Amino acid sequence: MSTETDNLNSDKSNEKNNNNQDIDSETSPSDIRNGDEEKDDDDDSITELDFFDFFETICDKIDEIDANNQQNVTEKTIHELKDDTHELWNKTKTRLKNQRRELKDEFQKRIQKWREHLKKPNIIKGRDKISFSIGVANACGTPLIAGKWPHLLPLVYTIQAIFLITMRFFIYKKKSWHYFIYDLCYFVNVLTLIYLWILPGSPVLFTAAYLLAHGPLALAIILWRNSLVFHSMDKVTSCFIHMYPPLTLYTIRWLLPYDYQLTHYPAIAKLGDRLNVFSSLFYVIVAYVIWNILYYILIVYGRREKVEKGLRTTSYTWLLADEKGFVSRIIKKFGGSVKNYKVELYMLLQFGYALISVIPACLWYYRYMMVNVLFLCSIFAVSVYNGATFYIDVFSQRYIKSLKLLDESDSDENAPVRKQSKTSSTENTNNKQE
Repeated sequence: MSTETDNLNSDKSNEKNNNNQDIDSETSPSDIRNGDEEKDDDDDSITELDFFDFFETICDKIDEIDANNQQNVTEKTIHELKDDTHELWNKTKTRLKNQRRELKDEFQKRIQKWREHLKKPNIIKGRDKISFSIGVANACGTPLIAGKWPHLLPLVYTIQAIFLITMRFFIYKKKSWHYFIYDLCYFVNVLTLIYLWILPGSPVLFTAAYLLAHGPLALAIILWRNSLVFHSMDKVTSCFIHMYPPLTLYTIRWLLPYDYQLTHYPAIAKLGDRLNVFSSLFYVIVAYVIWNILYYILIVYGRREKVEKGLRTTSYTWLLADEKGFVSRIIKKFGGSVKNYKVELYMLLQFGYALISVIPACLWYYRYMMVNVLFLCSIFAVSVYNGATFYIDVFSQRYIKSLKLLDESDSDENAPVRKQSKTSSTENTNNKQE
């Protein structure tokens, strides 16, 4: 049994030795040398890859540092540019503000010099003379144009209205009176201009404009005591605003040929010879309510603080401040119960006055030419009478006072000369005696 085991072990060892010999015989020395060379090449390639990787890493780091530096430089440059731009903008802004202030100061100085120049007596006299001449020429030329060339009167009215109302706005704004421009009188002028140039075919607009022009607008000459004072631009403008719209509408109603009316103002041809009372009053009420709502929103409510503080003057504050006036006397009859509702009561009274005043225009002025002529002549006569009253009672007294002041100033200026002449004469006599 042991011998078999030994034999088996010996056989295994022999096989192992044989296998080793086979391997040794298969692997020659050249193969071993080649294997060593390949191993050396692998080691060299590894070392070469490691060097290039290291060099590439260094280059990447350098590029990264350069990029960061470039980014920092760019950001710094951007910030510097922003700062420089902001600083330049501030300097430019400051310079522009200074230039604007200098120009504004220079402009105000020139305006002040111009105002002082306009206040000189010679300039005032020249301005009044020019205003007087233009007023007389307008008063004489208007009837001529209406009778000879009635189709030109709307154009003449439009040119004067644009000029005079614009001038009045700027003059009144300087005096804080420009809220007067929102009154019914100017609203009727706007309605008239819209009808003449935009909607000449609207019977509704013509009816409202005609009745309001011949009603509250014309009668305002009596209520506001407008006076035809030719040397006063303000008084001439007031007469123009209240007198020219009814005159213009009268002209296109009565003096234009029917064919011309049919072509240029077809609304008159559509209405015929009579106005429907109820529809006409309805049109007037609608137009009046539109104006009243706008006036209440813009002036009574929108500018309440300025009006109550006295910073702005309006037509209702002007009339309510006149204790002897017709409106104030009526409001006083209601007692203290309406103290907080004076404005609303004034508007209600004005609405009643406007509604009553348009009834004669609806019934008679539009139907009968001679009645319309007599009405316009009466209104014009009232303005002339008010102007004569101003010239005799007011202007003459002012003129006499100004003459007295001029005489006194002349006497005061000549007094030193007289004293000097007296002293010189006494000195001459003394010299002669010596």
